[in-house]
Amino acid sequence: MKAADTLYCIADERGFRLLRGNAGKLEPIHAAGADEFADWSHAVSDPGRNRSGGINFGNGGGDAAEIERPRLAKHIVAALEEEWKKGGAGRIVIAAGPKMLGALRKAMPKHLMQEITAEFDKDLSDVSEHELLDHLVEKG
Repeated sequence: MKAADTLYCIADERGFRLLRGNAGKLEPIHAAGADEFADWSHAVSDPGRNRSGGINFGNGGGDAAEIERPRLAKHIVAALEEEWKKGGAGRIVIAAGPKMLGALRKAMPKHLMQEITAEFDKDLSDVSEHELLDHLVEKG
C-alpha cells in the first residue's frame, strides 16, 4: 500500500507555494504571489525584505502589513483546502514566519487544523525545492 502524500504549505508575506511530497521527493503543485489577488493592496505588494527576513514596509507601513497578512492568509488557506479536497494527502506541514504562521492558524478551519502534523515558524520561501526537505524535518 502506498503511503499517503504530505501536503506542504510554504508561505511568507509575499505569497505561497504548495507542494506534495512522498518518499523524499517534492512536487510543486501551486504557487501564487500576493499581488495576484484582487483584494491585496498593491501599495505594499513589493516592499522589499529586511535583514530579519520579514517585510520592510517603511514609514508607518506596519499597519499595512497587519491588514494585508490576514487577507493573504485567507487566500493561502483556500488554496490549501482546495488541494486537500483532491485527496491523496494524509497530512499537512506548514512553514511560515511567525506572524504569517499566526495568521494562517487564525484562518485555518478546524477540519484542516486537525490534519497539520508539523509547523515550522521560519520563512522558507526562498529555499529551493531540492533543499526544502532538509529544512522540514519533523519535530520529534
